Amino acid sequence: MNIYDYLKWRGDLSFKADPFNIVDSLLFSYIIYTDFREVLWADESITLEEAAKRLFEIHTEEELLNVGSLIDNAPVVMRRMSETKRFKDVRISHYINRVDEKYTEQFSAAHFEIDPHTSYISLCGTDDTMVGWKEDFKMSYETIAAQKSSADYINRTANKMFHKYYIGGHSKGGNLAYYAGMMAKPAVKKKIINVYSFDGPALAPHTIDLELYGQIRDRMIKVIPEFSVFGLLYDTPVEDGKTVVKSSSNLFWEHDPVSWQIIANDFEKGSLSKDCLLIQDGLYGFLDTMNIEQRKAFVDEVFQAFDKAGIKKVSNITKQAAPSVMKIMREMVHVSDDTKKAFAKLVQIYGSLISEKAEGAIKTAAREKYEILTEFIKGKTKKQAA
Repeated sequence: MNIYDYLKWRGDLSFKADPFNIVDSLLFSYIIYTDFREVLWADESITLEEAAKRLFEIHTEEELLNVGSLIDNAPVVMRRMSETKRFKDVRISHYINRVDEKYTEQFSAAHFEIDPHTSYISLCGTDDTMVGWKEDFKMSYETIAAQKSSADYINRTANKMFHKYYIGGHSKGGNLAYYAGMMAKPAVKKKIINVYSFDGPALAPHTIDLELYGQIRDRMIKVIPEFSVFGLLYDTPVEDGKTVVKSSSNLFWEHDPVSWQIIANDFEKGSLSKDCLLIQDGLYGFLDTMNIEQRKAFVDEVFQAFDKAGIKKVSNITKQAAPSVMKIMREMVHVSDDTKKAFAKLVQIYGSLISEKAEGAIKTAAREKYEILTEFIKGKTKKQAA
């Protein structure tokens, strides 16, 4: 079963009757993708039931499910939660949602108050904006704005309110949860029960304070699907405490929590795909070819190309794939020689790995993309654009 099925099976039991579990954690980490800005005012605290009522007086499920991204289901899952005895009276407070193109920050968070003594602090992963995706890439060379904001948010909102806290997030949100847990003040850190990362990148070496990290490490819990790409960044597949979950999807679409398989109040265990380890090897091989300054220049130029192509959201690409890709490629023709060389190196690394080691669906899908990119590197796309 998936999270929708879980809500039908477990939704009639209160947290007192059946205590908080890891699937509940996933649900709170996922529904923070819902944009509550239209229905939740500053400093307001309302129940999940009231939040869903307000949101769906403005929007329909069909409208929200057709955005064209992996997080489309979040507001609908939130609505299903609000219809259950277990979740309907959970209160949302301290909501924040900020997207800042100038400082390349996409940050959203909220408290989900489980009972008068316990709150789940949910940190949002990457949304549909290109600002959020650029911030993800910036993780490879600096401490990003959202990481700093997550630490500030935890220390500011968790200082006095409750006796116990859970912290969690999906994708980038999982990384933010780890960073916030690490940077929490001593008075806050001692109240943290667990920190959850659902297929989120680990902390890059340049962001880790080893002493502070050691104070929270044994309370960190990580869950990844069998084909994990994001969740293995800066990570090791054999790290203790990592749970691998089966998914009803395949390849990159396994990143979607709605596809994760559940048995009772836990995940159905799986094993890591060899192909996702291949992707990890390629990413590390690519990053090793560039120093910090070169990574920064590469990310800046690539996302400038997206901007000039008029691509502001990931859904712009998913809804109109062919024309969007052509627009991006036309702009990529104008990037610097260093960025072209880096891009060519990325294609070369994956081309070699795919031809030698890839299997099944990933090999077929990757070969198609590889051929397109190779044509671009050779300049044929430039000729077409002219």
